[in-house]
Amino acid sequence: MCNYGGSICSLVTAPVIAKHLGAKGSVLLGWVCQAVFIAAHFYMVPYIILPVAFLVGIGHAQAWITNAVFVTALGLQYSEITGRPQGEVMGMFQGIFFTIFQFSGIWGNLVSALVLNSPLDATTGNGSTAHTQGGNLSALCGSNFCPWEDTSGTYITQPEQYVIYIILGCFLGLLSLAFVITLLFLKDVKSTTGDSLHSVKDFLVTVWRLVFRKKMGLILPAFMVVGIGQTLVLTEFITAFTSCEIGIQYNGWSAMFYSGGLVVGSAWTSRLVKHVGWVAMFILAACCNSACMASMLLYQSSGFDSLEFYFLIPVVSALGDSMWMATASAYVGHVFPDQKWPVFVTMRSFMYVAFGVVYAYSNFTCMEAKVYIALGAVGLSLLSSLCFIGITKNWKTSQKSDI
Repeated sequence: MCNYGGSICSLVTAPVIAKHLGAKGSVLLGWVCQAVFIAAHFYMVPYIILPVAFLVGIGHAQAWITNAVFVTALGLQYSEITGRPQGEVMGMFQGIFFTIFQFSGIWGNLVSALVLNSPLDATTGNGSTAHTQGGNLSALCGSNFCPWEDTSGTYITQPEQYVIYIILGCFLGLLSLAFVITLLFLKDVKSTTGDSLHSVKDFLVTVWRLVFRKKMGLILPAFMVVGIGQTLVLTEFITAFTSCEIGIQYNGWSAMFYSGGLVVGSAWTSRLVKHVGWVAMFILAACCNSACMASMLLYQSSGFDSLEFYFLIPVVSALGDSMWMATASAYVGHVFPDQKWPVFVTMRSFMYVAFGVVYAYSNFTCMEAKVYIALGAVGLSLLSSLCFIGITKNWKTSQKSDI
């Protein structure tokens, strides 16, 4: 919660940091903040981890906002050089960026999976430790899972502390490598007049105009549903289904399949959007998410007899989430090419609002209710996104008729 609280504050902090550090400095700040956050987990006490999480949220959001600015700027330059349609290029560049980025999830989750995977147990004969199960897992796990219930009869266990330290050390090493690569090879991107970075007041005024006068508020639910979807799979599904029904040693594998789905979905988006259009991409994303959520509600646990379920759901959910993210990012970059910073600051801020809200009710809500909430969010996002596309197309039609 503190992490996302800090991220929401980026609406105010982002223009100040961008003005003083620039785009490249913002990315480097993000790497440093992530490293501090991981290092803080070596000594997990509330008075350290909570303030660190808040500050890291600011730096993390800054880095993500800047990434979108970089990709948009490169896409605009490429469109100008090649003469290719701006919308087509933005879709391609956002898809390429998210494809490359999501590979990090594969490697990160592969590390977790390999470290968490315990040796063969002499009793069970598989990669899990023997557990005494108290009856039918479907009554405790899956859509019936509630955070406050006793999970002693399930496969949920706490890994050894040294295992956690190994994972943290691996991630710190990867972050150090990323910092060095960024420092040596990344070129800075200059801000434009439309970015309104010269003062916080002008920046917030620009954001207000974009959200309400330019109707950007209609596309924001699309970004929020990405936050809801990611949390539903990577936190709730993995806890209620994977950990509860087959064991934590499979958590990393479920998460890795999710990352793999993000890679494939982002790559598809970069190619499909120019052939099928924006509307079809949003509808396809909503269908992927809805199908997975319906499956979560209907699935009856059979444990190790249906292992494919614990990997197929993350893959298809990731396809939907990646389409939402890449398509919506490309479209707003296409519609508002001169307001990159305020556009992507607003986008990330609303995503973090979604993350924060989900985590706020997570410990007080059963899995079934969480799935229904996510389904409602998908429907609302699809409707509002289609409305935004219709409005912006009318703008362009009016501009052409005026000419």
